[in-house]
Amino acid sequence: MVKIDTKSKFDPVEEVYNKRLRGGFFIATTDGERTHFHNGCWVTQCSHEPPQMLVCFPKEMEGADIVRRGGVFALSMTAEDQEDLMDRFFKGDQDIKSMGEDEFIYKETGCPILKNSQAYFDCKVTNIVETSDFLLVIGDVLSAEILHPEKKSLTVNHLMEREGGVPEDAIVPINGFNNY
Repeated sequence: MVKIDTKSKFDPVEEVYNKRLRGGFFIATTDGERTHFHNGCWVTQCSHEPPQMLVCFPKEMEGADIVRRGGVFALSMTAEDQEDLMDRFFKGDQDIKSMGEDEFIYKETGCPILKNSQAYFDCKVTNIVETSDFLLVIGDVLSAEILHPEKKSLTVNHLMEREGGVPEDAIVPINGFNNY
């Protein structure tokens, strides 16, 4: 596992980016043998007919290879009461066993979905666009559901602005894990 380096200190418009309200997503992909998780906010709806979502996968993470092979991903919209779970994730609990089997549900794609998240999108890849350091992955939404309408979204803004912010020693999940 590697310490977090978002390369944002080299981005001349990072200060402007940080003014946007950004929802936090727990992103999962699997190819049946390997699974990868990462947290991200570069997620958006990109079509109504058919319903589609776009998500970015950093190329240096194994998730980029897994999403190409598996052709599926799931987006869990993290909720405010999952802040401790996300903190554990950034400390190294980055697989199903360490996070807890009971934290997940599975839908059509077989990608793990956080069962206590506010909502989710389960998607099949339809297009991948290469950029210099990310894959822009577009997927048809196979299913989506509001799991907990009473919950509020956990935003990246909140995590960055809280006392202590995102820990400097946060661990980026470069590698995925075996499904067995």
